[in-house]
Amino acid sequence: MMKKNMLLALLLITVFIFTTGNAYSAWTQPKGYAYNQLSYSFYKTDQKFSTLGYESDDIDAAITDLDVDVSKRDSAEFTSHKITYYSEYGIIDDLTIFFSGGYDWQKSDDVIKFDENNGPSGIGDINLGLRYHLLDNIAGSGILMSVQGEVKIPEAYEYDNPITHLSLGDGQYDAKLALLLGRGFSKGYAWLNAGYKYRFENKEHDPITFKPSDQVKISFGGGYPLTSWLSLGGLVDWTKSVGNAEVSDALIFYNTQVGGGVPSHGDTVIIKDSLGLEPSALSVGVDLIFDISKVATFMKDTFPSKSIVLSFVTEVEGFGAFKTEDYSLGRTYSIAFVFPGQGFFPVNLF
Repeated sequence: MMKKNMLLALLLITVFIFTTGNAYSAWTQPKGYAYNQLSYSFYKTDQKFSTLGYESDDIDAAITDLDVDVSKRDSAEFTSHKITYYSEYGIIDDLTIFFSGGYDWQKSDDVIKFDENNGPSGIGDINLGLRYHLLDNIAGSGILMSVQGEVKIPEAYEYDNPITHLSLGDGQYDAKLALLLGRGFSKGYAWLNAGYKYRFENKEHDPITFKPSDQVKISFGGGYPLTSWLSLGGLVDWTKSVGNAEVSDALIFYNTQVGGGVPSHGDTVIIKDSLGLEPSALSVGVDLIFDISKVATFMKDTFPSKSIVLSFVTEVEGFGAFKTEDYSLGRTYSIAFVFPGQGFFPVNLF
């Protein structure tokens, strides 16, 4: 009985810690245990933060300056409806493998200019990673440390010409290495994630090629229980491009011939706006976590703990080095069903 109670307590803590953080969190799963999250999200943007100067506020206004102070302006509307599955599994106590992937329905008013379709739908980028627990109690502070590697895999969809078509992802591989810190308190927890993302060159339509800028990424957040069945979580996520984006001469030429580019703009507008290869963004998010274990009693032995999570994430203007630049002002609304348990899902159903 004591062992069963300890297991239930472990799963409740798992829900609380991992729901807001997901791949940001520093904690690893115990051997043989998994965290599972199935979510639906809706994303919309019709504004952007730009460092380009325009002759007016009209969406299709001509560009008059290639480098100005960042300003918010209207842009073509883009929406995404997405179903995502995210999972973590403890290979051993100190090593966790995690995976995420989903089915996306996209629509862009900008793409309609060049394509009869409103936008693509299908499986987008797949993310696969490993997290290794390094230290449990740094200098007696109660802070644990982990290291994490993650790869974005763009093989599940066809990547079309980026000037004329919208695709389900960027079409190139990314690799991220991060250091993660976490600390639990008598009530609540906090985490910090600091990493570097290397972005490979996209050669899908060689000689029309490009390389997005590498990025420094720092995130932090935490959570706190408000009642026995309701918790509050939040995060702040900062991405800073290092400025090493590149595009081929063939892409610049093609953009002037088909995409309406101006030869004197060179690669600047493609990097800053058309393909968005050097974005910097500051976003904030909040979660409401509802423990529904008492009412959702199905499959109690396999998944003794279950939660519903309501989330909202938005980009903000930022300040100083933390300004959002050359990036969309988007808002994401999501609902998730969280069901951690013993065994690898869905194998543990049988």
